[in-house]
Amino acid sequence: MLRILRAFAWLRWRMFLNTLEKTGGRDVVARFSLAIEKLGPIIAGVLMIPSGLVLAAGGAASGYALAVGNEESLFFEAARYLLLGVPVACIVGPLFLPAADRTNPVRLLLLPISRHTLYTAQASSAFGDVWVLLLLPFVLSVPIGLLTGGAFLAALVALVAGALLLIVVVGISSLTSSILHLVVRDRRRGELLALLFIVLIPAVSMLPGLLQGGRHRARIEGRAAPAETMIPAWAAAGGRAAFTFYPTELYVRSSRTSARGEVRQAGASLLALAATGFLLHAIGMFVFAKVLGSPGSTGARRVVPARAAWGRTLPGLSPGASAVALAQLRLGLRTPRGRAILLSPVVMLAIFGVVMRRDTGGMSLGFLALNSGLSLATFGAFASLLSILPIAMNQFAVDKAGLTLVLLSPLSDGEYLAGKAVGNALIVAGPVLFCVVASFLLFPGGSPALWMGIPMALLATYFLVAPAAAVFSAIFPRVVDLNSIGRGSNAHGLSGLLGLLAFAAAGAPCLLITLFASKWLEQPALVPVLLLIWCGISYAACRLLFIPARKVFSKRRENLALIL
Repeated sequence: MLRILRAFAWLRWRMFLNTLEKTGGRDVVARFSLAIEKLGPIIAGVLMIPSGLVLAAGGAASGYALAVGNEESLFFEAARYLLLGVPVACIVGPLFLPAADRTNPVRLLLLPISRHTLYTAQASSAFGDVWVLLLLPFVLSVPIGLLTGGAFLAALVALVAGALLLIVVVGISSLTSSILHLVVRDRRRGELLALLFIVLIPAVSMLPGLLQGGRHRARIEGRAAPAETMIPAWAAAGGRAAFTFYPTELYVRSSRTSARGEVRQAGASLLALAATGFLLHAIGMFVFAKVLGSPGSTGARRVVPARAAWGRTLPGLSPGASAVALAQLRLGLRTPRGRAILLSPVVMLAIFGVVMRRDTGGMSLGFLALNSGLSLATFGAFASLLSILPIAMNQFAVDKAGLTLVLLSPLSDGEYLAGKAVGNALIVAGPVLFCVVASFLLFPGGSPALWMGIPMALLATYFLVAPAAAVFSAIFPRVVDLNSIGRGSNAHGLSGLLGLLAFAAAGAPCLLITLFASKWLEQPALVPVLLLIWCGISYAACRLLFIPARKVFSKRRENLALIL
């Protein structure tokens, strides 16, 4: 088994190096883009070294404090609360972070490798997770601190407990990854899960904090009394009893009781940890076997009849550019990531609307105060515009093999870029319109001129960003899966960062124009007039900026086809 595991590790290492080696099919820009993408996790790992050293020092100090009889030391209590989040990260992490992108083991069934070995190799990849890498320095340094304090038996118990905790953590991560693989085998079910985790869960997780903030502000202002706890006594007692079997709490209890010399209690905690690890890996092996035995994908093939709507020519565009724009819109409507762009503003506006309805004083997001429909519409509309970043900043790579067909078709670069720009605008047009209309219906009032200025400001901002998005997408392409729910559907990290900066720079003139007319001149009626003039200037600048954008795309055509 060890030889096979070493072979898997060597295979992953060589695959990583092959992506960085110079090849005749990639130019300097393509190699730089790929190197940034691949070296990002390594740079992040190097930056984690100080954190690991701090955790190691804290673990040693905690172990020494336990050895000298200080069970309530600040170091150990702080580490205890940090450890509480590790099992949760093992469940949530494989759904979002790149470490969850495990190699598909089904293709390895043709090799003379047992399924137990395949499961071990799959589970071993969890040691590359961030939370596991940060857990290792602490659990390894606690026994060192106990040895320094002269507690030799406690050091041995802490070492065994740390090893068992790592086994439990790896089991949770592996089981979550296998369940995820099994769930997403069905395309429809996978898309539903993607929307659930991309849109609903992050949005709903914001609601308790927003409501609590409103209650806290109301108590400060004397408008409401402190809310009393409504949890029944039996539920609280059951929660405390279940918490004692939490893996990290078993580790903490075994270390503390062994330092006190209570060997029986420490042994019981170790036994509970060992039973938890055995149960998790037994279930994980069972689910992993289901993954190996199931087909690569299930679900009926979608048969979409040709519709006349997708063959129409949009006003102001050629038939070829219209086809590209409508294909981009269809891509956004049919993929989980595209649907998330459409649904996120709806969910966000609903949550913020509920909070603002409950708290008549509005709500505060730190630097931004939402106390009217106008402010809510502005925030929601610009958030909708920013949500297009994953697609707009990677607009060529999202086509995958379709890009090759486009490059072979008699379609000019100008038509292709214009179609992409219009298609991205059509994707966000619906959410932007919904945010403005819904905010006006929920919280009417405010200057009509300022309401009219919101779509003009968005349009001017998009005019300036569209050429930059084409350039960034051509220089930093990244092969993505828009059916993915994690990093696999995001644009290149550098492209996304530059796109965010481009949006901020393009939106700054609109903000200054609005402040100049409404605050300094105290003439809100001038806002739509000035913004309309700025829209014309932005459109002219957009047409000029697309000239170098077409040149960049023309030089990158062959490399884009090779990368994708």
